[in-house]
Amino acid sequence: MAKTRRQRAAELRERIEAYFEKRAAQGRFPTEAGLLLELGLGEEEYGKMRADRLFGAEFERARLARMDWLENQMVTESGRATGCMNALKQEKNGGYADRAAQAGREQKLVICLAGVGAGAAL
Repeated sequence: MAKTRRQRAAELRERIEAYFEKRAAQGRFPTEAGLLLELGLGEEEYGKMRADRLFGAEFERARLARMDWLENQMVTESGRATGCMNALKQEKNGGYADRAAQAGREQKLVICLAGVGAGAAL
């Protein structure tokens, strides 16, 4: 009998959790690329699975687990803050930004034409 999509999604979660446990035992960060290698997935198949509601939820859960790992390392392990923050800035690990967006703030653009020459056109 063929497995249902829910059964396959549950198996995917188990395999993802096993990967995270393996990395924890090794003291290594569970990367997205490492996860794909462990699961035997290529970029194209991974993209299709992420777009699927059931499988995509499992990969989102894995992304959140990577963020959690990095955030905890950043605040508990001295000397790791910079490396963890750089990893957190990557979209696949959370897409953190250094500053809050400055939306709505007026910005000025100043064009200086000094030294451009006579007859210069914009």
